[in-house]
Amino acid sequence: MTAPHFHGRYRTISASLMLETLGASLSTIKDQDKATDADLGAVLGKSDDRAAAYRHGDADMGAVSLLRGIAAWDGRFANDALALVGFRLVPIEAGTASDAASLTATCALLAKKAKALEDGVIDDDELEEMWPEIEAASRDIDRLRERRRLRLVSNG
Repeated sequence: MTAPHFHGRYRTISASLMLETLGASLSTIKDQDKATDADLGAVLGKSDDRAAAYRHGDADMGAVSLLRGIAAWDGRFANDALALVGFRLVPIEAGTASDAASLTATCALLAKKAKALEDGVIDDDELEEMWPEIEAASRDIDRLRERRRLRLVSNG
């Protein structure tokens, strides 16, 4: 067995794989949005030929362009690349649900999880079945994190 099987989260990811992955995401966005390289470049603050180089995985993107892409396309752009290093991007939607509604979301997840665990294991079909509840509870947790962060900033 190779090292990635033993230490998957801490394995070395090649720069070429990172660039290819970001490029594939840009290609998907280009196709889904029926955009041109010039359109992509306008969002990234680069020329159409530079955007094409990013899309083909031939060029390293700077932080400003990366953050512009994240702001415009959020997880569609960044999540496949972030997954290579064990992370994902989620937008924080502060204030989109009430505290009472958030309890409903959490309890719905707990109910489905308890049902799935009756046999001691959550299989792939059960995971897929509870995915909407997982996402709803996740959004609420992110909302609470953002609410706390805003309090810390305003009290700081």
